[in-house]
Amino acid sequence: MTPANRTLIIYYSRSGTTARVGHALAQRLGADEVVIQDMRAQGHVSVVRALLDRLFNTLPAIAPIAVPLESYDLVVLGTPVWGGRAAAPVRRFLNDYAPRLPAVAFFCTMGGSGAESTFEDMQARLGKPPRASCSFDAKALDNGSYLGALDHFAMQLTGNAYSPLSSQPGPHSVPTHH
Repeated sequence: MTPANRTLIIYYSRSGTTARVGHALAQRLGADEVVIQDMRAQGHVSVVRALLDRLFNTLPAIAPIAVPLESYDLVVLGTPVWGGRAAAPVRRFLNDYAPRLPAVAFFCTMGGSGAESTFEDMQARLGKPPRASCSFDAKALDNGSYLGALDHFAMQLTGNAYSPLSSQPGPHSVPTHH
């Protein structure tokens, strides 16, 4: 990361979808990237476990975040939507690290809906509004049409236009502003 671009993309991804978006955003911004790791799973967290986490408001243990969060100007936090809220590992991250975060932005990936309630939940846990937020639905992620919204989101975060990267199979996104 260059000193001029002090942005960190940090996300949790159960299935790889949120990771795909987070990685593409990091490429566009020339940002560092960190994956939130759920300590309960050596593989993937099951869909049933995700539903139980949502139902019981579980905050699972996550691996410590080794980067100095305070050294960044912007942290972009990504999550899949689990029942209208951020994934449990992201809620744990916010519980543990919110006071150390500088300016933030949010993105989420979802099957169809839940972005607004997810962003509201994240903002409440963080204690301050995000600079920007963007959601990506399954349809756009599947057909690759999310890339335009991803470029728009990157521009919102920096004020710079970006040349689209090569298309990848991916999600649908809908920019959301708060």
